[in-house]
Amino acid sequence: MIRTARIADAEAILELVNFHAEKGQVLFRSLAGIREHIANTVVSVAAGRIVGTCSLKYGWDMMVEIRSLAVDPDLYRQGVASGMVREVIARAERTDHEHIFVLTYAVPLFEKLGFHRVEKAALPLKIWSDCSLCNKREDCDEIAMVRSLAKPSEGYPMPKSGKSAAATASLQH
Repeated sequence: MIRTARIADAEAILELVNFHAEKGQVLFRSLAGIREHIANTVVSVAAGRIVGTCSLKYGWDMMVEIRSLAVDPDLYRQGVASGMVREVIARAERTDHEHIFVLTYAVPLFEKLGFHRVEKAALPLKIWSDCSLCNKREDCDEIAMVRSLAKPSEGYPMPKSGKSAAATASLQH
């Protein structure tokens, strides 16, 4: 079952996220940070315990970011991650944001869900504030991926942020 996270879930979320952070797969999060963003977090629950988590961060030039995607390793490749990502995409589509993006190593998962690779330079500069906390910030090997949140009949609007033509073009699919 996938649901919105609750404050009572924060410690289990912290444990799961920081397990993956120790492996260099996501950024470390603090308990206070998880609690602060709990309303934008979903969890996957199985047998009464949290087995996955995924969060959204809003506010990047009409873009929303998927972050802190973490799944219990015993449940890899069982649909937990894709279910949570589908849920956060659906939530983001109910906003007026135009695109959703992720920095990830799970490229096949996100390609399967309609994301495509873009150059990191195509993403808003503000996102790099989180990267200052990462030990890989000088040599980031994550892949930037983006997906339009527009309905196919509405076309694919582009961010109105004054990005270079090359950066904006790389967001188009």
